[in-house]
Amino acid sequence: MKKILIAILGIFTAASLTGCMGSGSKLEKLSTDDAPDQENIKSSDYKDNLEGLEKYLTALDYIPSKAEATDMMSAVIGAKNGDRYNFLVNNSTVFVELYEYEPDNLNDEGKRVIGEVKANGEFYVFGKDSELDGNIAYPATLSKNEKYLVLYTDSSSDMKNIQRKADFEKAVKDFYK
Repeated sequence: MKKILIAILGIFTAASLTGCMGSGSKLEKLSTDDAPDQENIKSSDYKDNLEGLEKYLTALDYIPSKAEATDMMSAVIGAKNGDRYNFLVNNSTVFVELYEYEPDNLNDEGKRVIGEVKANGEFYVFGKDSELDGNIAYPATLSKNEKYLVLYTDSSSDMKNIQRKADFEKAVKDFYK
């Protein structure tokens, strides 16, 4: 019985981490053609926490201002808290998950996840050899201060979308470096 419950939790967690469980609501849209002047937007103008990061990314037009965050089960990957956003960029569905860690106070899961991302640019929800998540690796980006982790999924092969993802990840890497 215990193994069944753990397996169900594993499936739910893996689904929630990849954004497979949609809210059914209309997605907000972004275009790569009308980004704001980012020269005047500085991370130091925002609080060094998940909410500050989200406001910073919204100001940079990487997250739509009307997009709603979904609270994630962040403790499963050792994070302090986390949010997921779903929106459209040039008519392609984008899933963004943002997690905040306490680098000086990481539990074993947090240390494992951060270590895997630092070493390989990806992590496994329950560990690489766990039977719970089917050995699914989740590509992730870690901020330079190792406080923030992001998963950004966009299946578009359009060069503008690929560049948008790279710019988004750079903004996260450099947030309070």
